[in-house]
Amino acid sequence: MASFPTGRTYDLIVFGATGYIGSLIARYLSANAPETLKWAVSGRNMSKLQDLVHTLERDYPRRTGPFVVLASLARQDLERMTAQTRLVVNVAGPFCKNGTSVVEACLSNRTAYVDSTGEHVWANEIAARFHDQAYAQNTIIIPQCAIESSPPDIMCYALASCISKHQLAPSGPVSLSIEHSWPGYSGGTIASILAVLETYSLSQMNAAGAPLASCLPDAGQHSPYPAPILPVRHDSLLGPLTFNPSAMTDRATVMRTWSLLQVHGEESERYGNSFSFNGYQRASSLLQGWFSFLGMSIAVLFVVLIPPIRSLLRWPAPPPGTGPEVPKHEKHFVEWRAVVSAGVNGVDTGNKAIGVMRVDMDVYSCGAMMVAEAALTLLEQQTAVGSGKRNSSLAMKLGGGVLTPATLGWDYIERLKRAGLHMEVDMLMSGNSPLKKSE
Repeated sequence: MASFPTGRTYDLIVFGATGYIGSLIARYLSANAPETLKWAVSGRNMSKLQDLVHTLERDYPRRTGPFVVLASLARQDLERMTAQTRLVVNVAGPFCKNGTSVVEACLSNRTAYVDSTGEHVWANEIAARFHDQAYAQNTIIIPQCAIESSPPDIMCYALASCISKHQLAPSGPVSLSIEHSWPGYSGGTIASILAVLETYSLSQMNAAGAPLASCLPDAGQHSPYPAPILPVRHDSLLGPLTFNPSAMTDRATVMRTWSLLQVHGEESERYGNSFSFNGYQRASSLLQGWFSFLGMSIAVLFVVLIPPIRSLLRWPAPPPGTGPEVPKHEKHFVEWRAVVSAGVNGVDTGNKAIGVMRVDMDVYSCGAMMVAEAALTLLEQQTAVGSGKRNSSLAMKLGGGVLTPATLGWDYIERLKRAGLHMEVDMLMSGNSPLKKSE
């Protein structure tokens, strides 16, 4: 059984807490974390940190505000900060510029780590460099816990579980769509896009986009179902679909989970040798989907191939650390729908597993919730294991490594449900109506 650090000053430190996502996570923890949680906010600007704490104490007067830990990206600061806590929530992007040193400090002190990155090229680097070390020393590192890419990861996990319970197996690719209201970009999102383009070459980005780039090297044979040639299509259950710029990022996380389960999971948990994932944006119509795809393709082509044009992205973007102000009266939502065929011995029998997830909040608040709940789930699981209780999640079975949100298992999903995530997973048997929810 894995052992994890105990007796530290804090359970959790939010590093980069004065940024846009960091402040949303701090607000979420102030409102929803257990009152017994010992936590702190951290960053390099004491005045901003104190202002954040005062705001939280004003808005949540019945809760004790977080402590403050001053820390920059200097090595000695990160070592001191990570040594004080059981877990670090890192939101100090861009991660390809700032994230590696935080991970290294966490490994140095055996401190658990979760983050909000959507930079899958960097996350792949972290996995390749540090997985074996993290596994050997019982340190859990989980990147990509926000909108990119907790939802598709736990959706695939739930679909596979549903199929397994019906003694079937996936017989086609998972197709997942996302639809959401849009409050606007944060400064951090734009900064991360630009940082990735400045840090990595086209060949590096292409290599990171390969289906197995994020996977364990010993995951075994992979013979994926063929992907649709065009990213714009109509699905009988999902409706009109178009290109999703986050699909490659999501696939990296989903496929890493696939490989972790293939190597370390129970046979009933594995997705199978032919598993594959295709992500889409839901379109209002096929015509709108084509316009969206063509417009996005042209924009990406210009931004990637003509560096001076990238500076234009900075002009309309909010400053780093800021983002859209979402009035309480505005109605926002994020919804994911997924479908995968299920059969026997790879033969499609007409059965399908279908899933729907929805939250009634904007994408950034949703991401903050998912990162915070991943951190709280991991702390809860480590505490349980430390007290001698068994936990069935793959994260606790492994005890360490560069893992994924889905390795936290059903504990994470149930926490998200209590936080406001509506989730249904059903089997649609050939010739029948959907069965009752299977989870």
